[in-house]
Amino acid sequence: MSSEINVLVALDSEVDRGLIETLVARDPRITVLDYLELDGPSSSGLGNGDVLVVAVADYNVAQPRDFVVKASRQHPTRPIVLLCPAGATGAVSEAFATGVDDIVSLPTDPGAGLDPDLVRQLAFTIEKAVMRKRGTAAPKVETVRNVICVLGLKGGSGKTLTAVNLGVSLAISGHSVALMDLDLQFGDVALALGLTPMRTIYDLVRSGGSLDAGKLEDFLMEHESGARALLAPVRPDQAAMITVPFLAEVQRLLGEMFEFVVIDTPPSFAPEVISAVDSSNDVLVVAMRDTLSLKNTKLGLETLERMDFDRRRVKILLNRANTNVGIEREDVLAILGRDVDILIPSNRDITRSVNQGEPIAMQRGSEAARAFRALADAYVAEAAARGDRDGSGQVVELPSAREPEPAREAARPARQSIFRRRRSA
Repeated sequence: MSSEINVLVALDSEVDRGLIETLVARDPRITVLDYLELDGPSSSGLGNGDVLVVAVADYNVAQPRDFVVKASRQHPTRPIVLLCPAGATGAVSEAFATGVDDIVSLPTDPGAGLDPDLVRQLAFTIEKAVMRKRGTAAPKVETVRNVICVLGLKGGSGKTLTAVNLGVSLAISGHSVALMDLDLQFGDVALALGLTPMRTIYDLVRSGGSLDAGKLEDFLMEHESGARALLAPVRPDQAAMITVPFLAEVQRLLGEMFEFVVIDTPPSFAPEVISAVDSSNDVLVVAMRDTLSLKNTKLGLETLERMDFDRRRVKILLNRANTNVGIEREDVLAILGRDVDILIPSNRDITRSVNQGEPIAMQRGSEAARAFRALADAYVAEAAARGDRDGSGQVVELPSAREPEPAREAARPARQSIFRRRRSA
């Protein structure tokens, strides 16, 4: 940390105060001004602090939520970091909606002790939250030029398919590309690329020692297209060893080593995904024409806005765009509040390519391959003209991705009532 940060800590009665005191005060550059109760004021006679840390056993109950809402309204320029056991925060987007700026998961095992990685993660998160409010970038997660974070907020939307084919398309066009599988428990990048996971990010963590570009290079698998891949662990339990600060450092190094970095993520806003978004300068959100996918996509877009991510750097890709399932493009526009940027057609060859471990982008005669290459070309063009702050783009649309003709005839009004309920600010 570049300077001392003054912290106020609010606790509920269920949290081990001794553990929290040790955890927060372990870093010498963090000074705890005072400890607060959730039923009391959100500031102290010793000052408001640079950041408010709220440590609770369960954020799904009214008291901590009400406290955060009050604190956020009274001190809008002071960030709030939530400490809570994993799974006790409810929907991450709802936590952000109440005024939380970032979340750190506490261990659920009372006898687990104090993990040094958790201490580092909390210190990193506190500094990042403060830097955001001050309008400067946190030092460890510097935004690099061409990092694309691919989000799919519902399983089965084609997120991994999109990430892999975007990376392969960029590699085929002559650019150096790294794919990073951030779905640490159930990552499928290896399967989609037809690679055997001989080396994974878990092996990189276990290798010990300092992390640099040369060492990271040894753990990247190479695809025949020329794309390199840092693969997810082969077993879900191995993900527990991989920390957010470590992932942030890996992403920083990949950004320095390659022209493009494409990050595949799990269908959530877990801490590692939030960190990846922070280290990216482009986000590609993948959706499909079904109400569940579109609902989650809308919540995801709202979450990105609450994270202050530049809306101009967010693209929406509609997968299987030419399927006739009773939801027209006008409905998609009404639900999401904006039009999609890229349309990928439905094609049986895509499913076949996934089953065979051969990205559809490798098939030059395929319309789906041309769609992914058009997407890659759009990112290449934006990278080449990065000084242009306009951020506007055109929809990449192939003839096969358009709606069936009967759907175009009637020009029915959009069914805005599907997700009419507005979220409170």
